[in-house]
Amino acid sequence: MATELLKMTAQIVTSHASMNEMSSQELINEITSVYNTLAALAGEKAVAVEMVETPEAETGEAQPKPAVPVEESIQDDYIVCLECGQRFRTLKAHLRRAHNLAPADYYERFGLDPKKYHLVSRNYSEQRRQLAKAKGLGEFRRAKKA
Repeated sequence: MATELLKMTAQIVTSHASMNEMSSQELINEITSVYNTLAALAGEKAVAVEMVETPEAETGEAQPKPAVPVEESIQDDYIVCLECGQRFRTLKAHLRRAHNLAPADYYERFGLDPKKYHLVSRNYSEQRRQLAKAKGLGEFRRAKKA
């Protein structure tokens, strides 16, 4: 039964580690935690291994590492998602759909300033602005003020 627990632990941890970047300490903690949980569920004795403390474990907050450097994520034609590294013209819908994140959560997660880091690429924003001007949007308010 112990070898089967080891196989299941390896599968679970491998799957988790393939989707998340982990340090060697975090990996050891993850293996121990998963194995002990599976052993407890199977009614076996858990392995007594002292958990290695990481800075994230002490603060209770993990600062995720961006998929690309923040400076490189903003381009004229696209914005790169810091969670997964994919390119988009706008990020808001992608963040909600793929990562279940609100823009405010995304900003907080990576320590971004909403006034300096926009979720829309520059060229796409300019195209939308030109389209709005061509349609005459905003002219009523401007004419009303004059």
